[in-house]
Amino acid sequence: MSQQQSRVPISSQIDNFYQSIKTQKSESASIRFGQWCTRIWNKCPFGRSARITSVLYSLRRIVYGSRDFHVGSGGASHVLEHEVHYKKLYDILGDEKSRQTLMCILRYRVTGDFNLLHAESDFIFNQYFDKSIMKFTDHEVFVDCGGFVGDTTEMFISRLRNFSRIYTYEPENENYQKAIQYLSTWEHDVYDKISLRNAGVGKRSDTLKILSGGAGSHVSETGDQDVHIVSLDEDICEPISFIKMDIEGFELDALEGAKNHIILEKPKLAICVYHKPDDLWKIPEYILQLDHSYRLYLRQYKCGDGQNPWESVLYAV
Repeated sequence: MSQQQSRVPISSQIDNFYQSIKTQKSESASIRFGQWCTRIWNKCPFGRSARITSVLYSLRRIVYGSRDFHVGSGGASHVLEHEVHYKKLYDILGDEKSRQTLMCILRYRVTGDFNLLHAESDFIFNQYFDKSIMKFTDHEVFVDCGGFVGDTTEMFISRLRNFSRIYTYEPENENYQKAIQYLSTWEHDVYDKISLRNAGVGKRSDTLKILSGGAGSHVSETGDQDVHIVSLDEDICEPISFIKMDIEGFELDALEGAKNHIILEKPKLAICVYHKPDDLWKIPEYILQLDHSYRLYLRQYKCGDGQNPWESVLYAV
């Protein structure tokens, strides 16, 4: 009885949240108009023009300012549409901080208020390596998907000098070359255990175009670079103990391409869930489909001045 009584406030919090947004006035006409424009734009053939896209995006930023991210996340209509999924996610998260973090993200998506988003945020230097969640050994095989210039790989090494191997994947050529220069400064006994791959990670082997842009390089039909895509199941033969993914919306595809490793070895996972609105619930649901024994934790990290909705990370252990 005591467990059931203590459970009531937990479930009622998200119930009360949904009840409140259902009784509030609908979103402003400007937000609805912006969402309508986005849907129309996605269907138009001239959307493939990089120049036109750049001009219209700049105009939209002038109109919406910081709320442009809020428009992109779908606002209250998206939160209401997926009520069942978000309530399910709330119930399966592993601790109270995770549940509070989810509530902060949902409140932000409804209001566009970054102060609400970051009410439970952690410092950025803890990202992917939360000591209260992640436990490491001296035999880790770490896979860094979205290696950028090697910064996350370096963070891993600085925390854990004794490890078995690191696989770092970075598809954008300039970032890849910077990662080589950056990581090669480590001692030979460390650098020799790092396998740098000039490739992206996805569901299967493929060749796609990316639009290069530093940390934000992403797959695009109007891209300026051809990149090789691999699946982790095909590319890595040894058991994996830890996978990090920050790959600009390709996270779910990459998890599908790593499902054999996940099912057979149950590696620790640190997966970004902010690039697409639905990733927040689709990615945890997919992970539990592969192995229902995973415990899930959600953390939000504050990047820069905090005026952005980036760096939401799902941990699975």
